[in-house]
Amino acid sequence: MEPQHEFVGVDGAVDRVDFWLPRQGIVIEFDGRQKYEDREMLRGRSGADAVWREKQREDRVRARGEVNGFVRVYWEHLVVPERLRTLFRQHGVPCR
Repeated sequence: MEPQHEFVGVDGAVDRVDFWLPRQGIVIEFDGRQKYEDREMLRGRSGADAVWREKQREDRVRARGEVNGFVRVYWEHLVVPERLRTLFRQHGVPCR
């Protein structure tokens, strides 16, 4: 598992993901509301713009040949470990 993995496009654009599992070709992203609401994180952009940019980035990552899956993890998965294990199993992520 590689944290903060960077995918570089042919145009040189860099798309960073939270975790990359190269053997399985699976991206894991942790999603929270803060990046859509916190003024400092938004850097002058609107929450809607942040969502739009996130969707475009996800589309670019999903379109890569080496990416076989994309898993979104939310807080509710982390507070109940069995929810996280179930989510991972559903997407082919190895877990104990």
